[in-house]
Amino acid sequence: MKAWLYLLLALFLLVPTAYAQPVMTYRYNAPESALDKRYDYQWKILQTALERTKRKYGLYRMVKSVVMTEKRQVDELERDSGLLTVMYLDTNPDMERKLVPIHIPVDKGLVGYRVFLIRKQAQAAFEGVNTLEDLRRFTYGLGLGWADVEVMQSNGFRVVTGSSYDGLFNMLVHNRFDVFSRSVGEVLDEYDERKPFMPDLFIEPDILLYYPLPMYFWFANSEHGRKLAARVEEGMWMMMRDGSYDRVFKQYYGDRIRQLNLAKRKLFKLDNPLLVPETPLDNRRLWIDLQPK
Repeated sequence: MKAWLYLLLALFLLVPTAYAQPVMTYRYNAPESALDKRYDYQWKILQTALERTKRKYGLYRMVKSVVMTEKRQVDELERDSGLLTVMYLDTNPDMERKLVPIHIPVDKGLVGYRVFLIRKQAQAAFEGVNTLEDLRRFTYGLGLGWADVEVMQSNGFRVVTGSSYDGLFNMLVHNRFDVFSRSVGEVLDEYDERKPFMPDLFIEPDILLYYPLPMYFWFANSEHGRKLAARVEEGMWMMMRDGSYDRVFKQYYGDRIRQLNLAKRKLFKLDNPLLVPETPLDNRRLWIDLQPK
C-alpha cells in the first residue's frame, strides 16, 4: 500500500467517533425585533453547553426559527414538528407533563426579580409604597400568555395584557397601565434603547419585587427531543463544575445588577402557584439571591 494511503487511513482513525455522527440541530425562537435582546444570555448558555459536549456528541447547529408566540412554541414542541427543537420558557404543570425540561433555571432565577418601568411623572406615587397592599393600587402591564400574568393575578394584582412586546412600551407611555414589570436582567437595555424616543420612560429606583420563576430549556417528549436535552443538560453541569456558567452569568448580568442598587431596595415577595414538585428550590447552587441576609 502506498505511503499516502497509510497516512489517509491513520488520519481517518484519529478522527473522534463523535464527529462522524449527524449534526445535532437546535432550532430556537428568533428575536421579536431588532431591539429584542432579552435572550442573548440564554442562547449563549446553550451555545457554551453545546461546545463543552462536542467531543462526546459531535457537531451542532443553532438555527433561528421564524418568530413565534409562546403558545405556538409550546404547540410546535408538543407536535415535535421540527420547526422548533428547543424553547426557553417558564414552567407549569401541563408543560411538565407533556414536554422534557432541564430542571436548571437558565438565568439562576434572575427573571423573578422585577423592577418597574414607569412614566417619570408618576414617580411620586411610588415613594410611599411600604406594603403589598400599596403595590396593589397600581395596574401592571405584561405580555399576553406570559406566566407572570397568572402569578400577579393570583396575588391580587391588576394586570393589563398586550399582544406585542414592543407595543407594551407604547402602552406604558400612553397611560394604559402604571407599571411595566421588567426583569433585572432586561430593564437597563430596554430603557437605554428606548429612552431617546420615549423620554418619559423611567426606572423606579426603590422597589424590588420577587417571585420564584424558573425558566428552563424545553424539548419535545420524543426520542430525538430527549437526545437533544441530554446533551444540553450534560453541558450545563459541566459548565457548573468548571466555573464557566458563573463567568457567562457575570459577563451578561454582573454590571446590571450593580447598577440597579438592588441590595438597598425594598423587597416584596409573591408566591408562584405554577411551581411543581420537581422545581429545584432546595439546590441553592442553581439560584441567585440578590438580597442575601
